[in-house]
Order: sequence, then C-alpha cells, then structure tokens
Amino acid sequence: MLYHKIIIALIFTIGASFASQLPIDPIWQSESFLKAYTASYGVDSRIEPKLSPEEKKVLESVAENMGKKDRKGAISILSENALTDDSPALLFNLASLLFEQGQAPASITNFTKAIKLQPNFRDAHRNIAIAHVQEGDFIKAEPSLRRAIELGAQDGLTMGLLGYCLNQSGKPNDALQAYRMAKLTMPKEIQWQVGEATALMKLGSLEKAASIYEGILIDEPKRVGIWVNLANIRMQQGESVRAIADLEAARRLRGLDPVAMITLGHLYLNEELSNQAMNCYKKSLEDPEAVAISQLAKAIDYLLQYRLWTLADKLSGDIKAVAYFKDKINKDDNINHRFERADAIIQMNLGDRDKAAKRLESIIRKDPLDGEVLFTLSEYFLGNKEEEKGLMLLEQVVPVQGFTARAERRIGEVYVSRGDYKKALSALKKAQNLEPHKALEEYINSVERLSKLYERN
Repeated sequence: MLYHKIIIALIFTIGASFASQLPIDPIWQSESFLKAYTASYGVDSRIEPKLSPEEKKVLESVAENMGKKDRKGAISILSENALTDDSPALLFNLASLLFEQGQAPASITNFTKAIKLQPNFRDAHRNIAIAHVQEGDFIKAEPSLRRAIELGAQDGLTMGLLGYCLNQSGKPNDALQAYRMAKLTMPKEIQWQVGEATALMKLGSLEKAASIYEGILIDEPKRVGIWVNLANIRMQQGESVRAIADLEAARRLRGLDPVAMITLGHLYLNEELSNQAMNCYKKSLEDPEAVAISQLAKAIDYLLQYRLWTLADKLSGDIKAVAYFKDKINKDDNINHRFERADAIIQMNLGDRDKAAKRLESIIRKDPLDGEVLFTLSEYFLGNKEEEKGLMLLEQVVPVQGFTARAERRIGEVYVSRGDYKKALSALKKAQNLEPHKALEEYINSVERLSKLYERN
C-alpha cells in the first residue's frame, strides 16, 4: 500500500507569548511607545486646542503629580475640576491618564468628549484609536487613525497601529506600506517588524517574511512567538523538518501551549518519528482545559492513518483516563462518535474482528462517506473471502475525497487476484494518474505482461 504524509494546518493560540501583529504586549511598556504616547501631553497649538490661563494652572498641578509619579492624584485633579467637561485639553489629558491606568473604556469616553469639542484634535484621534486597539476593536480604531494622519500625524505609533488594523481587515498590501512607514521613525520596534512579516506572509512573500523573523531572533533568541511564526512559514514552504526545529526551540523556552504541542506531534508523525509524536501528544494532556477534545481526536485519526494501531489505542486510553476529557466525550455526540469510530478501527486490527465489523457497519449507517471505515470494512470482507462485499465497499470509497487513488489501486489488486486483468488495469491506471508512483508503475507493467500472456494462451 502507498501512504502519503498528512497535510497539517498550523494553527496556534499561544496567548501573549505569540508574536502576532497586535502591538499590545510588550509595546505598551516599551520605551518607544511611552515616548510617543506621553508626547501627547504637549499640546500642538497650531492644530489642537489652545490653553486658557486657568487650564494651564490645572495642567501645572497635574504635572506636579506626574513628577511625583502620582497618576491617581493627577486623575483626581482632572476628574474633579469643573473646567474639565468643557476643555478638550483637560479631557484629553484625563483620558490619556485613565488609559495608562488600564481603564481603556473610560479613556475612550473622555477622548470622544474631547473630539466632539475639538473635531481637529489630532492626538485625541490617534489616542482614542490606541484605546480601541487595546480593547481589540480594530474596526473603530482604523478611521480614527486615518483622521489623525489626515491632520498630520506621521509618527511610527500611528502608522504601525494603522498597519495592524489594515492587516486585520484583510488588506495586507496596504498594511505592509503602513508598517514600513512606521519603521522609519520606530525602526527598533519589534512589533512593526513582526507586522511587516505577517503582511508579507499573507502576500505570499514567505522568504522575505522568514528573513525578518530570522533577523529578530539574532538579537532576541528567546522570543517564543517568533520561533512559532517562523515554523508556520517553514510549513507553508513544505519544510517540515525546519518547522520541527523552530518549534523545538520554542518548546525549550517553555513557550508551547498544548495546541502547539499537538501540532508539533503531527509534524513528527509526518516524519515517521512516532515516539516523538506520542511524547508531544501526551504532553498536551497535562493542561486539559487549554486544548479542545476535537484536536486530540484529530491526533488519534492521524495515528490511524499511519496504521499505528497500538499507539492510537494507547493515546485514546490516556485521553479517556483524564476525567475532564472523558466528560467532554460523553457530552458531545460528535466527539463520542469519533472516539467510537477510532476504537472500532483499532479493535478491527488488534482485537475481535467480527465484533469490530459490526461496530463499523453501524458507524457507516450514520456516516456512509467515511472513507477510512469503508476501507477498513472492505479489507475485513476481502480477508473473509467475501470479495463481492469487499469490492462493493471499495466502490463506495472511490468518490470520497482523499481516498480515490487508494481505493482504485486496491480494486485493481483484487481484480488481479481474480485474473480479470482488463478491469484491474483500468483501476490501477486511474490510481497512477491520480497519484503517480514508481512502484505502482512497475506493478502495472507486470500486470500488462500477465494480461498479454493470458491472451496468448
């Protein structure tokens, strides 16, 4: 039989350690961000509200508290002052301080008031966008950033956040330009580099994206998320061994969550390193609430595809031994079906074949297009000398996506055993056209010689 490597989609959720294009952590604490953000306190009188003498006195009191690092005191001064509700400048400073204290919704409210009083308040437009991004609302952030740019903002923070919003909106080409402009004034900010690489990935420029990630890792090799992103690129390039190396680097930094660990297991399985794959799968069980049971069911499916019956049985048992997972299996009909299916296939190969066949027939009645189950049942009947039943099931497998070539080849082999070389060659050649293989080509040549010999006799 011919088997091919499993195609695996790399999907990770690694939380804050993941180097996404979202510039929230660690940029909010970075020196470049603070410098750009706190510069907003110096109001530009050319395009933003002028300060009255009374407002200046209030801000001087705020500055004194800021000098003492007493932000709560500064907030109290602004929030309790009667002038604040009618002063764009005071509202702006109050909103900025609230944001720094982690009160993004309250800061948005006050930025909105400031903009209503002073529609051309450039930094208020920019900073409300920052607060929206912090809240995860890039749709509201984008128009505010564009308005800030229209009013003259060209700083790296504004352009970089616009790049993020554009990336999220599915506009990678525009995002790429924004990120590159952001790098002109904030060249060392890693998040803009990561954002540029992300946009390049979406545009298919994988080598350029990989080059950016590699450059980051030279200076900061402990960034787990960058290793993961680089592994993602390697997989898209079909370089699974290099992807494994990148993920192992992240793993040694203790940065892989259970989902990423399962994917690493899939990659090892693709390279026929089943022991390493099992180690990854078992490791993922240590934090049950961080991994979906469906992802573990997929790991069992992959083991079955590789005919690793004993390992699939072991993993299934380990999963069910965890009370959290057992409860999930019992409560979810779809997941329960997947585990029942896996257990039946395992039983067919390791246990009572007759009982397994009955279980599989029950499964087929529920899902008549399950290629693996159809194939397994066909082998059971063929092994019991019930060729017609076996062939009938193989014919059912033929239209199932991913199983056509395999089914055609097996049909051809059955017909060869029956001496029906014409039907055998028809099926075998279909298999070869779908998935060319040298061994199958040689087999077809042998069958053709047999066919000619049979015709002569």
